[in-house]
Amino acid sequence: MAPLIINGTEDTPEVVFDPETGKFTITGTSIPENARKFYDQIIAWIDDYLKSPNEDTSVSFKLKYFNTASTKYLFDIMVEMKPLVSNGKSLVFNWYVQEDDDDMFEAGQGFSKMLRYPFNFVKY
Repeated sequence: MAPLIINGTEDTPEVVFDPETGKFTITGTSIPENARKFYDQIIAWIDDYLKSPNEDTSVSFKLKYFNTASTKYLFDIMVEMKPLVSNGKSLVFNWYVQEDDDDMFEAGQGFSKMLRYPFNFVKY
């Protein structure tokens, strides 16, 4: 399976999903004009990955800002990945937060609570 690499733009995050290492990152700003079009390709890739996942998968979110439309799709990514745990695999969500960004910290806490799954909060 080939990695998923999407270069970031002013409106869309950089996406680097490496199936060999099980390390997935979403970095930058997410305010795409068409969130469905942008995120559907990521969800489709995850569906393929889940057919033969690594023993250990980590998903790191290092977002500066995301809009309401992106919120749904970010959560969809998390929900899509969660069955790894019930299949005996390791899953870690890393939520990066700038030292003084209370809004982003609260967003991560909200995702963790809705997902009912613990996040690692990493300050940078």
